[in-house]
Amino acid sequence: MEARYFYFTIHSARDLIDVRTFGEMKVYAKVSIAGMSGCTEVDLVNKTNPDWNTRICFYVPEKDIIRGYVDAVIKLFCKRSYSDDKYVGELNLTMIRPFKKGECNLSVRRNDSNRNESFGTLKYSYELGDKILVVQDESSSSLSSSSSSSSSSLSSSSSSSLENFSDMSDMTDILMFGLEVVKVGIEVVGNIITA
Repeated sequence: MEARYFYFTIHSARDLIDVRTFGEMKVYAKVSIAGMSGCTEVDLVNKTNPDWNTRICFYVPEKDIIRGYVDAVIKLFCKRSYSDDKYVGELNLTMIRPFKKGECNLSVRRNDSNRNESFGTLKYSYELGDKILVVQDESSSSLSSSSSSSSSSLSSSSSSSLENFSDMSDMTDILMFGLEVVKVGIEVVGNIITA
């Protein structure tokens, strides 16, 4: 399946509501695009005004790019030590073509509130990247670069795509992904040698 890299950067949030009764806010963001998710680090310092400046690499099917829009959900959570993380708010986005590079600020909402009010603002940006080929087999889905002439594109695709595995709960998929990256690397080297 043809796809494109889709680089999504979570910059910061401002004036978030404080959902803690005791303790301080320690906020992180979870971004979901095209069935994949990635998280920022927890900001331990800035409380209700977190700064992350985290870039997460996704891949989006080419058919969605041609269709003209990409949906994303950004959920904000407060990290807690002794219980489940607490929901702060979210932003549901539909990014429309042309997928321009630039920063946006939008209001954070809560899905448990009927009120049409802002619970803070979120600053983000996104950028459409190169085409890639997503190879799927029975055991896992994996990613390989469609331009096999450059080993640097292979190393950047493998390191960027590992950010999508921030959960690390399914080690089998991660190992299969690593094996597929090695397989693609061998193919790239073989193409360079035979050229």
